[in-house]
Amino acid sequence: MRRLSLLAVLVALAACDVNPFDESQQPTVRVDLTGEAPGFSWLPAGAQSLRVYEGANPGDAGSDVMVWGVSAVDGANGLRGPVTYGVVPTGGELYVPARPLVAGQPYTVVVRRADPRGTGDGFTNTHNEYSDAETFVP
Repeated sequence: MRRLSLLAVLVALAACDVNPFDESQQPTVRVDLTGEAPGFSWLPAGAQSLRVYEGANPGDAGSDVMVWGVSAVDGANGLRGPVTYGVVPTGGELYVPARPLVAGQPYTVVVRRADPRGTGDGFTNTHNEYSDAETFVP
């Protein structure tokens, strides 16, 4: 039993080193308010999802405060910016239809990138989460 416990600890420790957090994958989001609708861009290029929420704090994916959302068709980082609010970009699919934005009210855009080196699910999951949020007022 003791050997089995030691083996489990060693496997868990080894899994932690398999895919360390890579700061270069962390997106940086920019919001452009010069057009008729807000525009969103981010670096590094490519994203798994883009969500816009009411308020200064993003909700969760099932929340009624999400006012628009798109996801990459390929499930990886297939969304390319810039993206205009309400317009589904090439490589994307609609997740939540766009609701009208209210001038003077805050909104938060969240861009998530898939971990290009992560693998597995559950206990063997080595995916890191890379996301950034930016609050804006149209």
